Amino acid sequence: MKGSMWNSLSGPWQTTLDLAWDAYCKDCIPIGAVVTDENGIILSQGRNRVNDITGATGHTNYHFLANAELNALITLDYQTIDPHTCVIYTTTEPCPLCMGAIYMSGLRSIHYASRDPFAGSTNMLGKTPYLSLKPVKSYGPFDAILEVVLMALYVEFAKNDLQNKPSRRIAQVLERMGQVVPECVQLGNVLHRSGELRRMQRQGFTAAEVINTLATYVKSKRYA
Repeated sequence: MKGSMWNSLSGPWQTTLDLAWDAYCKDCIPIGAVVTDENGIILSQGRNRVNDITGATGHTNYHFLANAELNALITLDYQTIDPHTCVIYTTTEPCPLCMGAIYMSGLRSIHYASRDPFAGSTNMLGKTPYLSLKPVKSYGPFDAILEVVLMALYVEFAKNDLQNKPSRRIAQVLERMGQVVPECVQLGNVLHRSGELRRMQRQGFTAAEVINTLATYVKSKRYA
């Protein structure tokens, strides 16, 4: 995989993507998150577990609060580390729940690899007296191709979900994503129709293999 997208990513980002793919494979929303120290050493991690009947020790699961960032935050050892020095990396822009949890945890730095045009809430920072007290900084997508890949992964997951349980909210999310990043919905639709991601899941593809494959699709405009 020399010269691949995967190899261009730092350790924390690779782990968040591993977690996101694991969530997808467990029929959960494909989002992963890690908390690191100032040197990039991973201190805790979490993935979305909204559909997991059983969860990992210390993680919350099987309800709508079981988000990736929340699980990464609640398993952080606040007795031995200073949260002010920590950084959270997440595949997707935090929603209102996770944005509030990050802010209240004491972390000062948020990095996310893809926007959430519907529920993304980093714009909450500085909007109220309380949310203006702490010097929390957020840093958005750093690679346009990776962003399309991650958003397409969500679109494909959501399309499968819609087949089983029609949802006006999910339809609204997909509509908004299509308005902001049309390529992600186009690629997600192609993946949904072809069943390719489900095939990768059944065949035990790693996150690295999935990310590199989808990145190639984006570069070649296979979704067109």
